[in-house]
Amino acid sequence: MGSYIARQPNGLLCRFSSVVDAVTHINLTEEDYIELCAERAREEARYNLKDKRFIEPFDRVLEDTRYDNMTYDEWQGYLKEMGYNEPELPFKPGDEVRTVNQIDPDMNGRKAVVERAYRNKRTNKIDVEIRFDDEQDATYMYNGEDLEKEDEK
Repeated sequence: MGSYIARQPNGLLCRFSSVVDAVTHINLTEEDYIELCAERAREEARYNLKDKRFIEPFDRVLEDTRYDNMTYDEWQGYLKEMGYNEPELPFKPGDEVRTVNQIDPDMNGRKAVVERAYRNKRTNKIDVEIRFDDEQDATYMYNGEDLEKEDEK
């Protein structure tokens, strides 16, 4: 369990630690307790920021971002505010595309809408998440080379 806070008979707070099986703080006001928690949070944050494994590369943010809770234009505003200059990508959310270069000929020409696109840093290719017109409940990842914009037929 670690520790818990209890209200003392005099109305103030104490902290009991199950690690040492003893009271470690007594006569805390609510403000004292809040400051104790805040200082521990500051110490943890300082520790985390010194740990090289704690901070993820920004590319991960780019790859993980979805447009379920923000629009593409809002995302572009955030990127600009964060100092990121996104390279011009051939696909943007909402673009209508069709599949090309598919091994299965029945898969060629399927219409879809772009959900998101980004440059994959590992492959240096454009990855595009699409939603097929006839399959609204799922999205699929495609390499940008396997898609063509509808207006470029």
